[in-house]
Amino acid sequence: MNFPLFIIFIFGILQIIIIKVLGLNLNVYLLTLLSGIGIISSGFILSIASETAQKDIPRSFATVFLALVAILPEYAVDIYLAYQGGKDPQYAHYALANMTGANRLLVGAFWPIVVLVFVISKLKQKIYKIELDIHLEKIFLLIATIYGFFITIKSSLTIFDAIILILIFLVYSYLASKQEHIEPEFEGDVQKFIINLSKSRRILTYTLLFIYAGIGILLSAKPFAEGLIEIGKNLVIDEFFLIQWIAPFASESPEFIIVLILALRGYGSWAIGTLISSEVNQLTLLVAAIPIAFSVGYGSISIFPLDNNQVIEMLLTVSLSLFAIVVILNDRFHIIEAILILLFFFITFLLKNYHFEISIFLIVLSFIILIIIRGFYYISNSLIKVIKVLQKE
Repeated sequence: MNFPLFIIFIFGILQIIIIKVLGLNLNVYLLTLLSGIGIISSGFILSIASETAQKDIPRSFATVFLALVAILPEYAVDIYLAYQGGKDPQYAHYALANMTGANRLLVGAFWPIVVLVFVISKLKQKIYKIELDIHLEKIFLLIATIYGFFITIKSSLTIFDAIILILIFLVYSYLASKQEHIEPEFEGDVQKFIINLSKSRRILTYTLLFIYAGIGILLSAKPFAEGLIEIGKNLVIDEFFLIQWIAPFASESPEFIIVLILALRGYGSWAIGTLISSEVNQLTLLVAAIPIAFSVGYGSISIFPLDNNQVIEMLLTVSLSLFAIVVILNDRFHIIEAILILLFFFITFLLKNYHFEISIFLIVLSFIILIIIRGFYYISNSLIKVIKVLQKE
């Protein structure tokens, strides 16, 4: 990242701090816009801080730490909504909307767009697919997706579910830390400047950036979420729709832009690997955060219930995830497969009243493809490679 852009993001957070400190009473539309800018800016500042922190963080701890850092802007709105849901049932409806939207946006739109960008940048070389080496990510995304079906069947989210999902994430993070990662350097004037500082100044710099971005997220989450809800009511736009798509797009846009740049530079496998890892995080930690925040807001351990519409939204989310896993089981992501996933993503907008039928179709199609491509062979092959990682210990 260059310095002018860095300064813009610094001011993007500063403006929301000034609004809070001065207690400015802004128009809801302006406040929502500025809060959204605050979340996006925080995401970019976090990306710089986490990237430079890798120079000093032990490799065995880096995976867990960086994964937790990466999800902060994405989860801020959802945790707030789930917490409020413990006090007001209406907010619980919004919390699930944000979670399902975040997951479907990541898999249904961001994955295929990155593939398309990579392929377009490689057309002269006649490359139409991204070769993948993500056995660990595939296995744990499959596990998280299967557990998502279990949540859908029982129509509830509990603290027990949260514990299981957090354990899945921790095991995934532990195994990921044991793998050798050859990652391209993400060049940037700001990153280079921070990395070249003395160790004490470097640590102080990215620590302050973490704190600054964290403040921006904390101050932006509530006005952004509440603003979207109020705007929806004022303009007679479905608030569920705004929370489900606008909020996740704002919080996930920094990561999306970063992986797009990686894809344009020819690092397609690493870009997709990053997004798949993010989906593992979201299907575990993001889902786990909902019943925890809900219980805190409620004042005691409580069950987060799913009504019929929420069950269908959850079903569609894990069905799309299952389909996406199946098409990449053979360790490649072809442009045709990317277009197909993107097509299903847009179909869900056109056929909003047929989400259950679309979900069933995706499940059936996934099993058909699984059989045709000998999917169980690829799953077992990935499992063997994951086991080998453990045997090295």
